[in-house]
Amino acid sequence: KTIVLAQNMETDKLTSVTAQELRNQLSDLINRTAYLKEPILVTRQGKSVAVLVSVEDWDEFQSLKKASEALEAGNTDQTEDRGEKGASTGI
Repeated sequence: KTIVLAQNMETDKLTSVTAQELRNQLSDLINRTAYLKEPILVTRQGKSVAVLVSVEDWDEFQSLKKASEALEAGNTDQTEDRGEKGASTGI
């Protein structure tokens, strides 16, 4: 299952709003993220500060992040078992 957030970020330009526009259009922007699965980039003084995403996209992101961390931890454990990372040989 591909999450919409990742798909949009890779293939499409994110819709960008300033923090002031976010305040003025909050209800509409929440609807766009919740129902259309459209992530919204929030900027302040020209710098990206946040992304508004749907709960489903956030949950999927968290699941992918945990899976990635588990894989990395597994790879680290295997590497350490072979004495390749941080192992002291005593020589």
